[in-house]
Amino acid sequence: MLAAMCAGSAFPTVDLVHRLREEAMGKTAKPLRCLAILAIASGSLVACTSGPSGNKAGGDAGPVTLRIGTADYLGRPSADAIQEFARQAKTRSGGRLIIEPVWQAAGEKADDWDQAVARMVKDGRLDLGVIPTRAWDTEGVTSLRALHAPFLVTSDALADQIVVADLADEMMAGLDKAGVAGLALLPESLRHPFGYGRALLSPKDYAGKTFRTPRSELGDATISALGAKPSDADDEVGMEAIQAGRVGGSDTAFVLAESLQAPAIATGNVTFTTKVNSLVINSKVLSELAPTAKRVLKDAASATQRWVLDHRVTEAEAARMYCSGGGAIVAASDADLTALVRAVQPVYDQLERDAATKRLLDRIRELKRTVRVSAQGVATPCQARARATPPPATGSQSILNGVYRYEITQQELRGLGVTNPRDLARNEGMFTWRLHDGRYTFDQAAPGETDHQEGKYTIAGNRVTFQLSWVNDLQVTFTWKISDKVLTLQLDGETELLLKALFTAHPWTQIA
Repeated sequence: MLAAMCAGSAFPTVDLVHRLREEAMGKTAKPLRCLAILAIASGSLVACTSGPSGNKAGGDAGPVTLRIGTADYLGRPSADAIQEFARQAKTRSGGRLIIEPVWQAAGEKADDWDQAVARMVKDGRLDLGVIPTRAWDTEGVTSLRALHAPFLVTSDALADQIVVADLADEMMAGLDKAGVAGLALLPESLRHPFGYGRALLSPKDYAGKTFRTPRSELGDATISALGAKPSDADDEVGMEAIQAGRVGGSDTAFVLAESLQAPAIATGNVTFTTKVNSLVINSKVLSELAPTAKRVLKDAASATQRWVLDHRVTEAEAARMYCSGGGAIVAASDADLTALVRAVQPVYDQLERDAATKRLLDRIRELKRTVRVSAQGVATPCQARARATPPPATGSQSILNGVYRYEITQQELRGLGVTNPRDLARNEGMFTWRLHDGRYTFDQAAPGETDHQEGKYTIAGNRVTFQLSWVNDLQVTFTWKISDKVLTLQLDGETELLLKALFTAHPWTQIA
């Protein structure tokens, strides 16, 4: 990856250019359809299950299970929100209402993955869903487009205000066209351009390239207006295409940057839009719920929204973690920002032909003028961490060959200084490392997370350097000592606190 030079910690934003404009004018199990009807009986929620022939009343007054789907997997911010929603529903119903998550509901390799899950909710294969709001415009819903107008919602602070304002209900009202009802809007993260090989600063950097972006009519129109070809197809934006130079970059967030397929340079003051998730329920399912059950769901959704607002990772913290993992953040100039806004003007011209969308756009602009963005809402530029060259291999590279295991808990991670809730949730569990002649694999097993990674290591005397392909090819060196089949690592230098904890919190016990 090219080394990116970043000048200063303060830089111009697209907001400035917007003001000028205003002044001038991302378990595949085929689920059984099982709708749940809730009724009031002796003050409790009563379940009525259904088979292929339709709903049947009667039976035991047992807990009711509603299945909620997402295209995401455990460890993503949306998964955290789903788990909180399930907890809220169970608690508020006294255990009578169970929300059962279905991760990657449309499958790992589904095309239009967000829309595929949305359709599963629409046709009743899922009762509820958490669907990015950007995805609904392909399903005939136009009321959410204003939320994703290019370069408009450029701060978490603004997104937070929008989802709790009365205009959120107006935007969600349009979901009835897709056969679902909105329970809440859950803000997640800001979306930036991440360039492969070079930063994406102005429209000329997009010209003629394929650009990875989740499927959305408005998102595709934005990328097309910048001169690139939008795509979410693996064969067009996969590693082979990136290495061949056909893919210019990806649209994602700092908090999701681990999903990038290659090291990338982020343009921190260019924000395409914000990712907001819609918590929705199949309209027929909702209509068949008793008032008590509806109230439980709506109260649980509201409580989940408050939890998300209180717990989501800030833009500044997410950017810092991206930098500490070896990423780079640069700033576009005022001239670059002006060119970007000018390029997407045809997108606004099209949006504003619809009176309802124009009204929502104006309300968001008005709200934006009142929002203050704190330091925690801004990504600070950083240079890519220099790729250290591992010391030349000396001695036998097989001296550490073996299978090693250790376990680490969330409580231990906290004790070592790890505070981020997502880091705690995603990095606990049993870790099994296999070292063999300079190559390693590791497998993580925990109640809420599993992982498998592979890479290389080099031994030079009493030092071992691991190349972390899963953290932007970061290289971390440790001094090692092995005695009685127990391997102890001590960090040689500095690295991210979490990485230090995962490697050194416990000795590695050799099991084979």
